[in-house]
Formats: sequence, structure tokens, C-alpha cells
Amino acid sequence: MVTNQNHSFNSIPTEQEVIRYTEKLVWIFGLDKQNAEMYSALSGENKTLKKQLEVYHSQYNTLEKRVRKLERNVHSFKIKLGNLDESVDRKTVINLIYKIVPILINEKSKGSAYSSESSEDSDSVEIIEVREKKAVPHKQRRRA
Repeated sequence: MVTNQNHSFNSIPTEQEVIRYTEKLVWIFGLDKQNAEMYSALSGENKTLKKQLEVYHSQYNTLEKRVRKLERNVHSFKIKLGNLDESVDRKTVINLIYKIVPILINEKSKGSAYSSESSEDSDSVEIIEVREKKAVPHKQRRRA
């Protein structure tokens, strides 16, 4: 059997070999300690991320339900709109709009001409009324 003199089975390790092996053990132990600390930190981070994922998943499910409900509503409105299109004659509606709009414009212009002539009088009356209403409670507060 061929053996190396430095690593023979029957030889006692030298002081340098003991120091070298001890340093290796310390180094390995240090890594194990670091690994344990890192595992602990990563484990905590993992738990936090799992909790966030659960919250996000719950929110996602809620939003998904809302989207489905909105899609059903849109579908329902499309059906109702289709039914309205079938029951309403567009030409009749357009003709009614053309008749109503000029009437509304004329009423608006008549109303604004009337209000512009008397707007100064009505504004001053409103201002006086507002001042009187504000003045009375103010005096009552001082007396009380």
C-alpha cells in the first residue's frame, strides 16, 4: 500500500495540519452560521411575500368578479339598446329634435332678453335681502 508521508494512517498530524483543519472547520462553521442567518432572513421574507400574494389574490378575485358583472351589464345594455333601435324610428326622432331645438332656442333668447332688462333691479333686491338676512342674525348673536 502506497501512502503519502503527510497523510499516513499511522502518523500523528502535525501542529500545522491541526491548525489548517481547525481553520477549515471554523470556516465551514462560519458558513453554516451565515447560511442559518440567511435562511432565517429569507424565510421571513418568504412569509411576508406569501401574505402579500394572498392579499393580492383576494383582490384579484374581487376585481375579476366585478369585471364579469360589468361585462354582463354591458351585454344586457347592448341587448336593450338593440331592442330600442328596433322599436324607435330614427328619422322620427331626428325630425322631433329638429322641431324642438329651435323652439328651445327661441324660449331661451326671450327669457334672457327679459332677464337682462330687469337683471339690475332683481340683483339689487336680492343683495338687499341677503344683507338684511345676514344683519339680523349677527345682531342677535351679539345680544345673546
